[in-house]
Amino acid sequence: MEKLLEMRQSMNQNAPAGLQRARAAAEAVSKSPQYGQFVEAVRKLYPWRFEKLTTQVLHRDYLRIVDHHLQHLVPRLQSCIDPGIRRVLDFGCGSGGSAIALAMAYPGIRCYGTDIDANEILMARERARLYAVADRCEFQCVTAGEPLPFTEGFFDFCLCSSVIEYAIEKEIRTFCVREMVRLLADRGYLFFSVPNRLYPFEIHTGKWGWNYFPKQLRARTVDSSFWEIRKLARPDVLKLYRTPIAQLFRPWSNFCVRKNA
Repeated sequence: MEKLLEMRQSMNQNAPAGLQRARAAAEAVSKSPQYGQFVEAVRKLYPWRFEKLTTQVLHRDYLRIVDHHLQHLVPRLQSCIDPGIRRVLDFGCGSGGSAIALAMAYPGIRCYGTDIDANEILMARERARLYAVADRCEFQCVTAGEPLPFTEGFFDFCLCSSVIEYAIEKEIRTFCVREMVRLLADRGYLFFSVPNRLYPFEIHTGKWGWNYFPKQLRARTVDSSFWEIRKLARPDVLKLYRTPIAQLFRPWSNFCVRKNA
């Protein structure tokens, strides 16, 4: 027990330094010739992003999304990254920003990202090479509604960041939660970053009533909460882990749960 506490203390002390190094590395990447080549690859694949998005949104949400996650997501994950975590699933990884940011901040972790969009997986692989973590970030395109290609209990940690709100059908949302729980080892961790369904408006769109009357209003996004996730995970038991209760009531909720703790 004393050794475990020492390991945890050491990791907690090293995490901020690792995060600072990762932020500096990401900043250096943005000034490199390779970054310019990456931008052109994005422009070729997604010309509409440059035509329809403001420069600020384009950089924050896509071109420099790794920097964004190093500033906002990874700091919220730090208290949940315990010693022994080695394999992390990024469920609905998109173009890989969150997985790459986590791998940069924690060199001992290997990240596996899955998404149903083949083009996003392509960009995730390109982004991993750009940020020099391709050896620890594996990205796979998967088929919606089918089990992910991993064995049960394969992961120590699962990250689901701004994904579950797009699974608006109850059957699909249940499948997603149950699949994440299936792949998580007992006493493994599951971290959600999701707009809060307790709010009368949907935070992505500002649409009033979408969270409360999604079918009647034909909502395209429906937010979620800890209580819904816990219910969908049954018969497995998910208990809050190192999450302040106040976090469950904020417009954007970030909470960590532990499986069968």
